[in-house]
Amino acid sequence: MKIRRFIIIATVFILVATTLTGCNLIDKASQKLGFKNSDFEYIKQNKVDKVVIQSTRDTGFRFIVSEKNNIKDIYDILSSGKPATTKTSLEADYIFEIHSGSDVKKFSYVAGLHDNKQGNFYDENKSYVISKRLDNYIIQNLSFIRKPREFENIYYNSLLKVIENNKSKLDVNGLKVGVDILGDTECTKYMISVDIDDFKRRLKEILPSADIVNKNRENFDVIVSINNYGYKTKTYKSIVTIENRKENSQKKFYITGTYDSNWTTSIEEKMPNDWR
Repeated sequence: MKIRRFIIIATVFILVATTLTGCNLIDKASQKLGFKNSDFEYIKQNKVDKVVIQSTRDTGFRFIVSEKNNIKDIYDILSSGKPATTKTSLEADYIFEIHSGSDVKKFSYVAGLHDNKQGNFYDENKSYVISKRLDNYIIQNLSFIRKPREFENIYYNSLLKVIENNKSKLDVNGLKVGVDILGDTECTKYMISVDIDDFKRRLKEILPSADIVNKNRENFDVIVSINNYGYKTKTYKSIVTIENRKENSQKKFYITGTYDSNWTTSIEEKMPNDWR
């Protein structure tokens, strides 16, 4: 009974103390317990004019956050990040610029990565594990762009299907195959490093000698490239070209996707009539 009474008194004391001291007590306790960090307090102190978020793969995708409530939302997300001793080796998807007058702090962010040990938000000095709330915040700002539903499924899966269907022609005579997705400028805004890394893993399961082209086209005998041909949220069209440099040959494949609870995909070797 004495233990139970002590627990009740302690609970009441904590509730009263919290009420009297406000959020500062909670913040300090959270920081000591490792649930928050204090490195972004300058944002909370209204010292930030704007936050600029820039895609690393699409220079056209850039948005500015200047409304105070939205800046506070970013503070809430960043201050909840846990400090990490190491940062991810994946390439950054976005660059965050936090502007305080003439002072600009820059951070790199890898979306879709939520490993408690690897930092996905970092600068030259520190790295943090940031929750997927930041992903959701960015996605909300992507909503004004016509994006295919479940983009990562229709895009990567259909391309891998073309490669798998042509494996017998690609996996011969030690051909080095390069797959160029980064040159598909209409779709790079939707690509994140986590999905690209997964695509690369699955690609090598089909063609161990294949790799992703990254400013090194001259290193490959065969280039498999993909180019968007127009899409809406429920329709998708892309052209996959297989260019064999040794044979000086080229073959095109036309991918059509339609969405109705899931994607239905067709691959044709001639351009469909409704594309013309």
